[in-house]
Amino acid sequence: MLKSGLFVRLEAKPGKEGELETLLRNGVEMVQDEPRTTAWFALRLGRSTFGIFDAFPDEQSRQEHLSGRLAAALKEKAPDLLASPPSIENADVLGVKLSNGNGRRATPNGERVPMQVGSELRIRNTGEISLANPEVLLAEPAYAADAMLSYQFDKSAGTHVIRLLEPVAPHEHMKEHRTND
Repeated sequence: MLKSGLFVRLEAKPGKEGELETLLRNGVEMVQDEPRTTAWFALRLGRSTFGIFDAFPDEQSRQEHLSGRLAAALKEKAPDLLASPPSIENADVLGVKLSNGNGRRATPNGERVPMQVGSELRIRNTGEISLANPEVLLAEPAYAADAMLSYQFDKSAGTHVIRLLEPVAPHEHMKEHRTND
């Protein structure tokens, strides 16, 4: 559960907006190594005003993030890029709604992956997921998943965690897609 957050407001020096935007766009790569930074957003609030919002399960995770790679990069580049010191505000997260973009609820600590009999799930050591299903395109019909899996990769521990969340549809729907059933 997400409990702690940060809102950081950044004002770019005139002519440095593009460099600050690039740093923030690349920031997602820097926070990928922080498994307890559960949500992270880089924002553009105006022509020269930018922001970062992130959320964490607890105070310790927030403090770890403040000493991470992105924080170090921002400290190093701040004198050159920022018109004033960043405004960093702690926030208590009061409510959360996460979605995977297709109307299904996302898990707060991982990624939801629709799985169907005959699907192949491959997880690389980087945490990248690929799903192959030669029988049915999972993104098309809502009924094309037999179950939803939750997937989380802890890069520091090198651990992949996969949990069966809920059955979505009975296997009978597959008969219309297979000729040998």
